[in-house]
Amino acid sequence: MGINANKGSTTTVLPIIAGFVGADAVADVLATEIHKSEEISLLIDIGTNTEIFLGNKNDIICCSCASGPAFEGGHIKHGMKAVTGAIEKIRISPNFEVKYETIGKVKPKGLCGSAVLDAVAEMLKNRIIDKHGVFKQNIKTKRLKKGKKGKRFIIAWGKETATGKEIVITQRDINEIQLAKAAIYTGCSILMKRKGIKTAEIDKVYIAGAFGSYLNLENAKIIGLIPNIPAEKIRLVGNTAVVGAKMALLSKKKMKEAEEISKRIRYLELANDPDFEQEFARALLFPELKGLQKF
Repeated sequence: MGINANKGSTTTVLPIIAGFVGADAVADVLATEIHKSEEISLLIDIGTNTEIFLGNKNDIICCSCASGPAFEGGHIKHGMKAVTGAIEKIRISPNFEVKYETIGKVKPKGLCGSAVLDAVAEMLKNRIIDKHGVFKQNIKTKRLKKGKKGKRFIIAWGKETATGKEIVITQRDINEIQLAKAAIYTGCSILMKRKGIKTAEIDKVYIAGAFGSYLNLENAKIIGLIPNIPAEKIRLVGNTAVVGAKMALLSKKKMKEAEEISKRIRYLELANDPDFEQEFARALLFPELKGLQKF
C-alpha cells in the first residue's frame, strides 16, 4: 500500500455500500449523521464520481453518478486544481467586464472548478449563453472571440496572467459543465421520485467534497446543479469522508455504526432506472432564470 508503518500493524477499512458507493460515502454518512436524524436530508459528495443520499433515520436511498472531473478543473481548457494561482471566483457585469479572485492573491494561472461554475452562471445571467449552453450571436464585446475550434470568452487578458496568455472559457468547457451538472441533477431527481419526496420537503442539504468548500450556492442553483432550496437549509461540510474515517479509526463504536450504515442504505442503479435517459436529457438544459430548476 506504500504506507510507512510498523510491520506488525494492521489495516482497517470501512465497509462499502455498492461498487461505486464505497467506504468514503459511508464515512460521509457517519460524519453528517443523516442516518440518525428525523429530518429529511440530501447529501451530495461532489467529485469525479458523485455519491448522493436522500432520507432520514427511517430509510435512506443512495446512488452514484459519473459527474466527471469538470468541477475539479479536469477536461477544462484552462482548468486546474484549487491551488495558489487558480481563479476561484468570477463576476461578469452587464457590460461584460470581468472581475475575479485568485487563490493566494497572485496573478492567475488557470481556473479551478468553482470559477468555471461561476463563469457559466454569470454568462447565463448576462445572456451571453442560452439555455442550451451555446454562445449567443448578438453579443458585442471584445471578450467573445471565434477561432477554428469555436467561440471562447476571455476571463483574463494575457497581460493579467502569470503565463502571459489569455485564460478563457470555451464552448467545450460549457458542455463539460452541462454533462457534470446534468449527472448530479438526474441523480437527485430520480432519488426524490423513488422516495416520493418534493423539494419543499427536504429539510437539509449537505454538500461534501473538496469542490463543495468553494461553491457559490446561488450560482450552483442558477446552473441547475443543486435543488432550488433556501440557502439557510444548505451546509457546505467539506471533506466529510476524512472526518468519518477518523471517527471510525478512533472509536470501535463508530466502526460498528459504519458497518450498520452500509447494510441499511438502499442502493439505486441509475442507469437501470426507466426514467434515467429522459431525466438526463432534460437536465442538460440550463434552467430558466425566472423560476430556477426544481426537482
